[in-house]
Amino acid sequence: MRAGVSGRKVEIGADRLMRDLGLAVDIFARTAERLSAEGKTPIYAAIDGRIAAVIVVADPVKETSAEAIARLKRLGVSVAMVTGDNRGTAEAIARIVGIDHVVAEVLPEGKVKAIRQIRAESGDTGHGKTRPILAFVGDGINDAPALAEADIGIAIGTGTDVAIESADVVLVGGDLNAIAAAIAVSRATMVNIRQNLAWASAITWR
Repeated sequence: MRAGVSGRKVEIGADRLMRDLGLAVDIFARTAERLSAEGKTPIYAAIDGRIAAVIVVADPVKETSAEAIARLKRLGVSVAMVTGDNRGTAEAIARIVGIDHVVAEVLPEGKVKAIRQIRAESGDTGHGKTRPILAFVGDGINDAPALAEADIGIAIGTGTDVAIESADVVLVGGDLNAIAAAIAVSRATMVNIRQNLAWASAITWR
């Protein structure tokens, strides 16, 4: 954010913005490291071209998130976090909820690039033509490009309209356990379809 306040220039943003402005954030390095280790995101404020403060923002981890990740792993799903947050904060959150792979400090186009990278590493040539299928879960405006790029885009129902419009599946509410439930239901549905096709083929053959 940039604004003029009482004749003074105020700029607020992540360390990336401060570097773009040519401002060093070293004075707050130890504070930022401590905040990141607690799963909080340090944001910096500059006034008239000088670093003035570090501000902490935090989105509390929902109690059901770790349970949801564990359920996904039991279903054989590999889980990665792709986020614009700084790496320290992202890794701290990942440890709390049980995510092993973290891609941090990415802009919206970086999330698309991360999806393509993960797809390439998994041997998937794109959009579900081979397995594994790659899904992306998001709720914000910045997630819209990634939701459209993934084989299956899953939007959190409490998220932005842009994210919901870009997704293939929209979850009701914000509980991530619904993702595991959706996967379980879809797998059961596919088993049912295959069984019906097998019976239909057998009857036709007779």
